[in-house]
Amino acid sequence: MTEYDPQGIERKWQARWNADRAFEADADPAKPKYYVLEMLPYPSGTMHMGHMRNYTIGDVVARYKRMCGFHVMHPMGWDAFGLPAENAAIERGIHPREWTNTNIESFKRVLQRFGFSYDWRREISTCEPEYYRWNQWFFLRMLERGIAYRKRSRVNWCPKCATVLANEQVVNGCCWRHEDTQVEQKEIEQWFLRITKYADELLGSLNQLEGAWPERVIAMQRNWIGKSQGTRVRFAVEGLAGASIEVFTTRVDTIYGASALILAPEHPLLGRLVAGVEGQAEIEENLQRLRKRATRAADIATAEKEGFFVGRYAVNPFNGEKIPIWVGNFVLMEYGTGAVMCVPAHDERDFEFATKYGLAIPIVVQPAEGKELRPETLSAAFTEYGRSVNSGALYRVFLGKSH
Repeated sequence: MTEYDPQGIERKWQARWNADRAFEADADPAKPKYYVLEMLPYPSGTMHMGHMRNYTIGDVVARYKRMCGFHVMHPMGWDAFGLPAENAAIERGIHPREWTNTNIESFKRVLQRFGFSYDWRREISTCEPEYYRWNQWFFLRMLERGIAYRKRSRVNWCPKCATVLANEQVVNGCCWRHEDTQVEQKEIEQWFLRITKYADELLGSLNQLEGAWPERVIAMQRNWIGKSQGTRVRFAVEGLAGASIEVFTTRVDTIYGASALILAPEHPLLGRLVAGVEGQAEIEENLQRLRKRATRAADIATAEKEGFFVGRYAVNPFNGEKIPIWVGNFVLMEYGTGAVMCVPAHDERDFEFATKYGLAIPIVVQPAEGKELRPETLSAAFTEYGRSVNSGALYRVFLGKSH
C-alpha cells in the first residue's frame, strides 16, 4: 500500500489547478452562476484554527457547487483598514502599512498552501486606495440623500489609545489593551447612517427566506433589525415650566401601571431636572459615576440594575398622577427616546428595578385565566396580554384584542 505523502501530492495537484486556471471565474452564460464569500479576515497577526475552520467550510461549498455544474465565483480579500492595525504598528515601532502587508503575505501563503479554491485574480485589500475610494463614493451618495448625518453622541474613550472603543472592547471599565486605563465617557461629534430607513425593506425580504433558512437565524436577523411598533407618550415635569419627557412604549395599554419614569444617564434634560433640587451635588456625582460605567446593550438583561431618584416628578397624562423621575443604568440613550416608563408588574427589567428600590408595583393586566395577581405576592412580572384592570377609560383588552 502506498503511503499518503501530503507534501508531494498536495503540491502536485495545486500546481495542476493553477496551470489549468481551475478556479478562475469569467463570464460563462452556459452555466448557472454561484457566488461564495466567507468573511474577509482581518490580518492582525497570523492565522489560527478559527480562520481555517471558516475557510474550509466555504471551500467545501464552492467545490461542491462546481461539481454540481455551477460556475462558481469564490474570491478572497483582506479586511485590513482600521485602528487596531495602527495601534499594533505603534506598539512595534513600525509603519502600519509594513505591519499590515506582512500579515497579509503570511495569511495568503497559508491559504494557498491549504489549496483553497479562490480566484486570486480578484484579491482585494480594503486598506488600498483602489478599494476604499469606493467607500468614499458610497458615503458621498448617502450624504447627498440625507442618509449620512452628524450629531454629538457619547462614546467610550480610552485616553491612552486616544481613540473610541466599542462596548465589547471595554472590560471591567478599562481598555481591553491595557487593564490599567479607565475608559471615559466622552461626548463628541460623529457621523451616523440612517439604516433604520431600510428596516421595512429588510424585514419584508426576510419573509422570502422562511422555509429555506433556519427559523432561529431569521429570528436573530429580525431582532437585529429591531423595529418596534408602539406609542410615544409625553409626560410633563412638575414644577419645571415647559419641560416634558417623551417615552416610547410598545405596551401603552399598561400606562396606568407606570410607577416611575427612568432616564438614561446621558439624557439631555437631566441638567435642567437636577438644577436646584435638594441633594443636587450628590445626584450629579451619581450621574458621573453611572456615565463612566456604560452598560452594553447585550448585557442589559443580565446586568444588575442600578439607579437613583433625581428629586423631581412627572405627571402621567392618562390619569394625572405624579410619578418620580429616576435615572437607571439599563436605559440607553441610543434606543428609543432615552427614557422609559417603569411598569414593574408587566416588564421584567422594571420589576427587578422596582423591587430593588421599593417602587410601587400596580397591576393593570390580569391573566385571562387562573389565579388573580396581587402586588404583595408577585414574584415576577406578568408580561402577557390579558384583562385590562385599574386602567380608567381604557378598553378592556383580552389576549391583545380590544373588546
